[in-house]
Amino acid sequence: MSRSTPKIPVYVDSSVLVALVAPAEAQHRTARRWIEVEASLLVTSTLTEVEVGRALVRRAAPRAVGAAVRRILDGLELIEITSRIRDAAIQVRPANIRSLDAVHVATALIAGAGQFASLDARQQVAAEEMGLKLVRFGDRG
Repeated sequence: MSRSTPKIPVYVDSSVLVALVAPAEAQHRTARRWIEVEASLLVTSTLTEVEVGRALVRRAAPRAVGAAVRRILDGLELIEITSRIRDAAIQVRPANIRSLDAVHVATALIAGAGQFASLDARQQVAAEEMGLKLVRFGDRG
């Protein structure tokens, strides 16, 4: 009898998704290469919908970009911000991490993510300090 190993989710932050759909972003090609080969279950917070949407509004992105983002988000598991996540976010270290970044890190922890994909240096520090393994985009060539 074959027993399949459950996939461990990879948490994807808003910064990666913005880079994915915004060709002017420095990490655009890196994010595209990563998402094309990533075979794991990808998860993110419902907060990501707002953050990516706001980023596209700031960039005056065409409507087609918004539609592409919606397709990407539809392929991810979106995790609602529960009281458990809010409580965990309060405990995220370092203490000076921004609140919304703490929510992302806490969501990854509660979701049981094996890796944390972010292009935000402060968020990466918090994720590592909380025991999450970072996706190393630079290592993907």
